[in-house]
Amino acid sequence: MDPVPILAALRPGERHVVSVLRDRDGATRRELAELTRLPLTTVTATVALLIGRGVLTETVGAHGPRGAGRPAATVRIDLAGRVAAAVQLGRTQQSVTLVRLDGRVLDRGDLHLDLTQPFEATVKDLADAVHRFSGRSPDVVVVSVAMPFRQGVGAPPIPMYPPGETPFTRPRYPRPEWLLSDPSDLLSRALGIPVVIENDINLAALGEAGHGVARGAHTSVYLSVVPGFGAGIVIGGRLFRGAGGVAGELAHISVREDGDLCLCGNRGCFTTARRNGPSLVDDIATAFGRTVALEEVLSLAAGGDVMVRRWLTDLGRSIARPLIGFVTMLNPDLLVVDSALGPAAEAVADGLRETIEHRTSAMTHHGLDVRPGVLTNSAVPAGAAVLAAECYIERLLA
Repeated sequence: MDPVPILAALRPGERHVVSVLRDRDGATRRELAELTRLPLTTVTATVALLIGRGVLTETVGAHGPRGAGRPAATVRIDLAGRVAAAVQLGRTQQSVTLVRLDGRVLDRGDLHLDLTQPFEATVKDLADAVHRFSGRSPDVVVVSVAMPFRQGVGAPPIPMYPPGETPFTRPRYPRPEWLLSDPSDLLSRALGIPVVIENDINLAALGEAGHGVARGAHTSVYLSVVPGFGAGIVIGGRLFRGAGGVAGELAHISVREDGDLCLCGNRGCFTTARRNGPSLVDDIATAFGRTVALEEVLSLAAGGDVMVRRWLTDLGRSIARPLIGFVTMLNPDLLVVDSALGPAAEAVADGLRETIEHRTSAMTHHGLDVRPGVLTNSAVPAGAAVLAAECYIERLLA
């Protein structure tokens, strides 16, 4: 299916209607008239034009007041008719997922990009893969990267240290030079469609907030464990990136003044004090006396293995400690535990909940919930859909 074109820029009245619907899950024409303070006849005509152009869609249901006749129709921005390509450049694998802007996953396939090759070659390979896989030109491409990334600036460089002075932590995935500045505009011109680059944990946080367990929460924090420690913060449905664009760097909260050097230039970062990422299961491997894959550990946890569940609960306690001050300051509604953990996330959540309740005041943790994520391996594509929808609506309103 080819994308529905936006033939021309919206008129002021049309933009007004779209802007009102932007943060609402639909409204009747009468509600739109009240919200926009436009005459009902004007709203009705405007909605008809926007439906005809594929910008809005309508459904007849129970939403809104009913009159003596048929139920009032609800109109909303048509996200189901638009598609994003979510490109994941992960630590251990690459993929492209075709997802509607309303969050429904349409298809997924593996990618095999050489991120160390020159930028021009990477752009060509990426464009070929997106168009070949999707069979159409998506409305937006969202590129997920497994590293801190500041939009408009890029990823921070990895410091170079003299031999023998390399910090404890080392990069476990390539950090191509072309990501050290934000290549979104160059990629957009090469692909002919908007491109947004975002950190993978931020996208997972958006996914759970928009389509998962955190839907309806005003302030949620997604805690990453499997790929590496990190956090994504969503406030009012929008990512909170901070002044420098790197809010949520849980891995780089200092927990030991005399700890090991970290690549960020600090000492005693949480990521140097606690195994994470590929080395997360080393403690279990030591106890078993053999190599253990993360998948086996998660399976044992789901089966109720006492030792593994104790280890996961202790992991939750460890993650909670550097979060105490943060939780007190931010006072979020919900902490979401890494959905990639599957059923094992419940044990981590138990440790988090126990420590936070013990180490914070009642007024801080009274309204706080801790839950496992529910989107498993689709959290990042779901977040890409949310971010792509924001991008699409911003283009409508420009």
